[in-house]
Amino acid sequence: MSQCSYCGAANIDGADACEQCREPLGESSLTHANADVEHCLLHDKVVLLLPRRPIMVPPTTTVRSVLETFVDRAIGCVLVTEADRLVGIFTERDVVIRIGAKIDQFGERPVSEFMTKSPETIDLDAEIAYALQRMDVGGYRHLPVMAGERIVGVISIRDILQYLARHLEVVSERAM
Repeated sequence: MSQCSYCGAANIDGADACEQCREPLGESSLTHANADVEHCLLHDKVVLLLPRRPIMVPPTTTVRSVLETFVDRAIGCVLVTEADRLVGIFTERDVVIRIGAKIDQFGERPVSEFMTKSPETIDLDAEIAYALQRMDVGGYRHLPVMAGERIVGVISIRDILQYLARHLEVVSERAM
C-alpha cells in the first residue's frame, strides 16, 4: 500500500491516482519539505485549523434570509443541507457572480437556485497542504470539513493564512 502525499489516504501500490482525492500518486513536489513552515503544512492536519461550526440551511431558504445571516453573523458562507447531507454551499462570491445587483428580483428565490452544488470538501484528518492545494486549484475561499459523511465544520482561506502567520512568526523567532 502507498500513501497519498496530498490527503494521506492508503492506495494500492502501482495506482496512478489516489482513490480518495484523485491526485496523481507519482513523485510530488510536496513530498520533501524545504523549510519548517513547509514541514508543518505537509504534516499538520486540518483539525489544527479549528474548523468553525458551520451555519447550515435547507435548500428552500430564501436568498434574502441567507444574506441577512451573512450580515448578522459576519460570515461568508452557509452550507446547504438536506436530511443532514451536504448538497451545496452558498458564498459571498455566489452572491456577487450569480445575483449581483438583482437582489430585489431574486431575494425571495430559494438559495438552491444559486448555490454551488456538490461542493468540494476536505477531511478533518487531511494535511493542511492538501486543503491549501484544493482551495488554490478550485479557486475556493471556503471548504466544508467532513469526518466521513458527517459535516463537522468549515474552513476559510483566512484560517490557513492565520495558521501560516503563526508558523512564520515562530520560525522568525527561532532565527533571532
